[in-house]
Amino acid sequence: MMKDVSTYIPYLTAFFSAFVIALILMPVAISLLKRFNVMDIPDKRKIHKAPIPRMGGIVIFTAFAAAVVFVAPHNIKWHGIVLGGGIALLIGCADDIWGVPAPIKLIALFALTLLIWQFGIITKLPISKLFGIPNGPLNVGCNLIITMLWLTGLSSAINAMDHMDGLAGTVSLVAASAYFAVSIQSHQLAWAVISLALMGSLVGFLCFNIHPAKVFMGDSGSFFLGFSLASIGIMGGWSPNPIKAAVIPIAILSVPIFDLIFVIISRKYKGITNSILESIKYCGKDHIGHRLNNMGFSQPVSVFIVSLVSITIAISALTIRHTKFWESLLLLIQIFMIYIIIAIFMEIAMLNTIKVYYINKKRSKLKK
Repeated sequence: MMKDVSTYIPYLTAFFSAFVIALILMPVAISLLKRFNVMDIPDKRKIHKAPIPRMGGIVIFTAFAAAVVFVAPHNIKWHGIVLGGGIALLIGCADDIWGVPAPIKLIALFALTLLIWQFGIITKLPISKLFGIPNGPLNVGCNLIITMLWLTGLSSAINAMDHMDGLAGTVSLVAASAYFAVSIQSHQLAWAVISLALMGSLVGFLCFNIHPAKVFMGDSGSFFLGFSLASIGIMGGWSPNPIKAAVIPIAILSVPIFDLIFVIISRKYKGITNSILESIKYCGKDHIGHRLNNMGFSQPVSVFIVSLVSITIAISALTIRHTKFWESLLLLIQIFMIYIIIAIFMEIAMLNTIKVYYINKKRSKLKK
């Protein structure tokens, strides 16, 4: 019986140590950020009304790293994620404080990919088998490029999702919880522990980030979360089938990925921006949370709706692991159809916003 209980100790330690550390350090961080004036100032592109401390991501990372190193002080792959996450955090901190141009951030994230490759963090897609090329440097090179795109893309997606109190943290928590569930299903206890450490740090952070937020994670937090979630998605053996192993983390994290892709295409199609790069750099109130808010939902309800979508898609992703080819295809079609429905509602929300704007503008002219 004692042996059975002891098997749960690493899980409990990982989650609760990260949670307690985040809970204790966050008030200290908020006080220091206010003292050094590291604040997110409201403007027309943002929905908060008063200055809020940012860079709460430092505490998320600290809690996560401390829990991981404490539970597994000699695991080299985990340390690779901690080291890479720390560097991603520093890139985000520099952006929070000085504002780093987008091309420089992308170059830094690409360089980070080369570093974590040394720790074995790289996709293992069977490129040679798919395209009939020899299994050698070309195969490694293709996987390295895919890893770069995955890490930078997901970091950008989580960063874009951080546009409403508690939204990026909640979506990341759902993803980490899904990773934990798959880890338990596939008996990958090591990845279950690291997922729990991330969950604990996020729960501690969300105690201060739910509406009305007392602190924002900032680019430091979104870059760290994007990097860590992407890295766990790469390293976890989510299925014996390499295609399923690639699809599962993409599906789990598809909400922020969809949001980023949708607004980029929408901005370019509507002529708001002139290029894809400009669409990526453009900051506007046209993300999924903003559009739900424009439909009349409050911030907490908007976050709840997006969280429900994330959980629904995550459940489908967990199911894919156990299905045959045609069943998996049907689940992917189902996920695709869900996003089509969401896209329709997002467009309706934006059209309603434009309509209300012109009605109010007309009324103001009549009053004059």
